[in-house]
Amino acid sequence: MKFILTFIFLTLPILAKSNLPISFEENNLYGFKNKSGKVMIKPQYQHAMDFTKEEIAFVVKDNRWVCINTKNLVLLEVFVYDNGPDYYSENLARFVENKKFGFFDSRCNKQISAAYDFVYPFENGTSIVCNGCESQLEEEHSRIIGGKYGVINKKGKILIPVAYDAIDSVDAKKKTATVVSNKNKTKINFK
Repeated sequence: MKFILTFIFLTLPILAKSNLPISFEENNLYGFKNKSGKVMIKPQYQHAMDFTKEEIAFVVKDNRWVCINTKNLVLLEVFVYDNGPDYYSENLARFVENKKFGFFDSRCNKQISAAYDFVYPFENGTSIVCNGCESQLEEEHSRIIGGKYGVINKKGKILIPVAYDAIDSVDAKKKTATVVSNKNKTKINFK
């Protein structure tokens, strides 16, 4: 009996994933079919990644990476990193809405609203954020310049106000950060 329960427990996730729509290409557009070959989402995307176990897929629509569900509803626009959807860092990735940045989870649920001009990936439970900053293209890469910087936690709570010219480092364990204001570096404490 224990063997049967273990077998069922281990195979259910595999079977569930195999029932998810699979991407296919037709006339240079991508859509999704079920396991039997029935078209579930007609070809309409410039590029598509297969659905994840969370039942979301990343696709390119109108030259933008977006996240869709199995009903073909666009859930959010994903920030593009390395020519594809942003990577998850500490279970969160970045999205863009009205030219502002926020964070979403593996189900494409918005976890931190889009309130900043740029956000860096989470590291040790914190993210450096900025407002008034902008992306400047340097050859094939870009860098963020200008603006004021602060720090948030994974719940979106502001730990360090968005008021500094730069944040050089954050030590989440010691709850300290080295900030720059008027070219002066200062070590500060935060809660």
